[in-house]
Amino acid sequence: MHDKKRICYAFLEAVYFKKPLLVNRYSIFVRDIEPKGFDLVVMDGFLTKKEVRKVRELIESEQRRETMVSHNYEVAKKHYSYEFLRRRLNFLLTNFFGTEL
Repeated sequence: MHDKKRICYAFLEAVYFKKPLLVNRYSIFVRDIEPKGFDLVVMDGFLTKKEVRKVRELIESEQRRETMVSHNYEVAKKHYSYEFLRRRLNFLLTNFFGTEL
């Protein structure tokens, strides 16, 4: 499997299992995932005191973790679920064949 796809799947798997995330911004993330509005700690190649402070907050605050993972789960459900895929595929097929399937 392509490494970039593997990274994307790992991201979605972490969201599905409701794990807080620290993400080093990579091309697919910047282009396809970041605009969706996930609540994440992000870094650009190296950790700064700001990211360390945010990670520490996640470790120490159960409420902050729960807020993050619940929000991310809902965002992923909206953009990456089978329900979304079904609606999108139905839209594409309807436009192609001219009738709803």
